[in-house]
Amino acid sequence: MSFVSRTIVTIVKIEEMVLSLLLTVMILLACYQIALRWFWSGGLLWIDPLLRYLVLWSGLLGATLATARNQHIAMDAVSYLLHRRMKAWLGVLTHCFCVVVSIFLFRATILFIKSEVEFGGSGLFGFATWVWYLIFPIAFGLILLHFTFDTIVRLRKLIFFKQPEKT
Repeated sequence: MSFVSRTIVTIVKIEEMVLSLLLTVMILLACYQIALRWFWSGGLLWIDPLLRYLVLWSGLLGATLATARNQHIAMDAVSYLLHRRMKAWLGVLTHCFCVVVSIFLFRATILFIKSEVEFGGSGLFGFATWVWYLIFPIAFGLILLHFTFDTIVRLRKLIFFKQPEKT
């Protein structure tokens, strides 16, 4: 296994662990809040906003994992009509397009965070709002990374793969 492959596997494992931790915390906090409301007719004011941020983080980390596993949403209108080799080239082309789109989205999230740093206010627990929104550049950066490496791997397979000769 190459260094790049090991790095990607490590990143995916970290994403899985963080997502699992976030989901566990979300379930525990939601159950605790429900119990407080049910038995004591009240709850903690900070749990609901925190759960909203955790849902945001979980959703975007889930998107990075879906991209890493190549299980993201995709529209497939013509590939079933194409020959296997042509379908592979179409996959590289669509992944190249996804890399370009991811670059623009990553740049937009960086500009958004810069704007939040400059104009944003105080958020939950006294943290600045931009801290809670850091998941945007993190997630889109990881999506960009996954698409880029997947494109490189697909392209290398197409260029260096030789089909066995028919006998």
